[in-house]
Amino acid sequence: MVRENLHIVLTFSPVGNKLRERCLQFPSIINCCTIDWYDRWPTEALYSVAQREYNAQNQLGIEDFIDALSTLCVEIHTTIIDQSDKFYDELKRKNYTTPTSYLELLKLYIEMLRIQQNILPMKIKKYSVGLQTLEETNEEVGKLQV
Repeated sequence: MVRENLHIVLTFSPVGNKLRERCLQFPSIINCCTIDWYDRWPTEALYSVAQREYNAQNQLGIEDFIDALSTLCVEIHTTIIDQSDKFYDELKRKNYTTPTSYLELLKLYIEMLRIQQNILPMKIKKYSVGLQTLEETNEEVGKLQV
């Protein structure tokens, strides 16, 4: 009864040689298992995921740019896939671009935007103080010239 209902899920990344080594070391992975190879996500799915991730970031103030950002992320991801295919054709070296890579792209953009939004007010304050100091110095020089 247990043997009939027991299901084990193994996940392997195709990146690098580890999958090939494990398949050679343990042939039952290929012979006695069902292997699901996941294909590329369609562009509609990529766009939908990007929109969902960016809509969840209310505090970033990017509501007006979500469509453009989502389209850009889809374009970046599909371009990388196309260039990876060219890379393989020319050099016979694989570069794997997975859905996880796409999610990392989205997270990286959000993280970098947060960092830049924290840096920008500090720079504005720095330049404002610098301009104020220049104005005060200009006034002092004007008084000394008289």
